[in-house]
Parts: sequence; structure tokens; C-alpha cells
Amino acid sequence: MTHLSRLFSNVPPHDWADWQWQLRHAIGSGDDLAQVLGLSDHWQRACADAWRRYPPQATPYYLRLAHSSSPDDPILRQCLPHPDELHDGPDAGPDPLAEEKSSPVPRLVHRYRDRVLFLCCSSCAVRCRHCMRKRHWHNALPPPNSTELATAVDYLRQHREVREVLISGGDPLSLPDDILGSILDAFAAVPHLEVLRIGTRVPVTLPQRITAELCAMLAQRPQTLWIATHFNHPWELSHEAAAAADRLIKAGIPLVNQSVLLRGVNDNAETLRQLFTGLLKIKIKPYYLFHGDPVAGTTHFRTGIRKGLDIMDQLRGITSGLALPAFAIDLPDAGGKIRLEPDCAAGYDDQGAPLFRSYNGNIVPYPNPDQNSSQTASPEHGSPCAT
Repeated sequence: MTHLSRLFSNVPPHDWADWQWQLRHAIGSGDDLAQVLGLSDHWQRACADAWRRYPPQATPYYLRLAHSSSPDDPILRQCLPHPDELHDGPDAGPDPLAEEKSSPVPRLVHRYRDRVLFLCCSSCAVRCRHCMRKRHWHNALPPPNSTELATAVDYLRQHREVREVLISGGDPLSLPDDILGSILDAFAAVPHLEVLRIGTRVPVTLPQRITAELCAMLAQRPQTLWIATHFNHPWELSHEAAAAADRLIKAGIPLVNQSVLLRGVNDNAETLRQLFTGLLKIKIKPYYLFHGDPVAGTTHFRTGIRKGLDIMDQLRGITSGLALPAFAIDLPDAGGKIRLEPDCAAGYDDQGAPLFRSYNGNIVPYPNPDQNSSQTASPEHGSPCAT
């Protein structure tokens, strides 16, 4: 560890464990980050425009996960401004997935037939530089008022095909217990809803927030409640994060994880292997690995789809299937998610059997059932179905 661990060594343990203390002491300016991390004057000059356009925020806890003060540290790269945030590709935009176009009423996004997204706020413990809703950083979304919540509930009552609500933001777990509880209660009043899902990065950036009181409140929900976390790097799998996950699991809440493939953070097979197997150890199922969306201010993190497929191809030979998430892209203009798999087909052999490339690179034929369809067992040899 670097001086980052020593920097906060004078904080009393009861303060460090207090999520509200962490938020009060979150570092919210580029100048302060530079001072805390000892970053050079050159970095400050290079990143000044980026932090003015996209103001940073990071909790002391998350900063202390870094192993160095380098801006290229995989933890710091996720929360420090970068000059490339101002130089996007031609396909980038503030809302490339057309969430606003898919919003029939305020805060509700209805893209898929049986599930909707509800945007509860724009607040987060850490402002991730790869945030897909960076457009909200300058257009803050406060918690919903009673009218907005009632309008969303009325819409759901009229659309009985919807069985699941994903609550996201921002981060729902950045809200006080009573406000989050009121949102959950409103959706609980819709009888045909079966599943509520909370998308959160709090177990990664502010695990102190996962208190016994919060877990008890979440456990009281009548619908099945799932939580989707957002770990991107194995260094984020701290003892505090594991303890937070354990508290949620003991409250009866299943956990899955959605990672984003990020250039310079986790874009190699060994890093992701450590992340995914580490998640399994703390009982979080790797669910999705997303290719980065063309969101304005984030495109320098994108790796290209081919890189993601190559990594997934490597992973299938070095880790169990239980640890492998689905690699997916979100199509622009509300096209929806597409799951992608490495191409393992390798043609056909002389007998017409399909050939496949195995995890270790061997070309292996698979017996073609069509070749055997005309071969029936004669009575004297018995039937394969005989008992």
C-alpha cells in the first residue's frame, strides 16, 4: 500500500465505519484530489477542463483501495478526471441508449415488455468516470416526489405485462432508508409485480452503508428483491465489501454483479478471472460483463467488441462456467441488450460432422445425429429403449 492508507490512519474506527462520515468527507474537487493523492502540477493542468465539465467525487474508503497514487491505478482510473473525457468519438452522445425517448412517464423507462427501469435519483457515493448517465451530473435528479411516484405506479397498474422493476439512478442505496423504503412500498402496492431489483455500486464504494437497519428494511419487502452490484476490479473485493455482501445475503437478498469492460482497468483475462472467482467466494454471481456504451465523456474506456470476445474466449479455459458472466452490448437507440459469445465453430469434417474449437485450441468433431437417424436397432440386437 501507499501513503493513501496512512493518509486516513488517524480517523477513529467508529468514524471510518460510519457511511455518513464517509459521505461528508468525500472528496469533490480536482484540486482536493490532487492534494490528497500528491498528483503533479502537470496532471492538474491536463485534467482541469475535464474536472470542471465532469466534477469528481470519491469517498475516503474507495480512494484507499488504490495501490498507488498513479492516475493509471485501476481504482483511481475509475474516479479521477482524465483529459480524454473531452475527446469523444463521433458516435458518442449523452443518452445513446435513448432512455429518455423510451420514458412514457417521468423517471420510468419501458423498453422491454415485462420489465421497466425506474430512475430514483442521480446521487452516488463515487462518481464513476465511466458512468452511463453522466448527463445527470449537471442536471441533478432528486428523489421522486409523491406525484412522480404515483404517476409511475399508475402506469404500472395499467401495464399488467410488467413483472419486474429495476430501481437505479444514480444509486438507490445512497438514499436514506425512509426514502428508499417509500419507493419500495409504492411498487409493492402493485399486485402483479413479482420482482424488484436494485442496481447499486454502494457495496463497492461505500460498504459501510449496508447497515443492519438497511438490511432489515429491505428484507421486509413482499416481492422477491434482488440486488445487482457493480464490481469492476478484484481490488474492490475488500473485507468490508465481503462483510456488506454477507449482511445482504443473510437478510435473504440474492446478489448478482454487472461489470463493465474498461480499458486500463480490467481489460485482460487474468484480472477478470480474479474478479469473477473472487465474487463467487463472497456469494455474488457474475451476471453481465458489458462492453462500454458510447456515452459522452466515457468513450476512452471502450475496448472494442473484439477485445471483449477474445477475453471471454480465454476465460472459458481458465475458470468455471459458474464464474463466467454473459458478455453483452447495449444496442444504440433503444435497441436493447445483445449477448455475444466467442465463435467456437470450425466447419465440418469429411463425414459432415460439425467441428468445434475447444477451450485449449484443439479442433474436435462432434458426432452428427443426422448421420445416425436412419440406423434403427434390429429385433435380434434389441432396442436402445428396452428396459
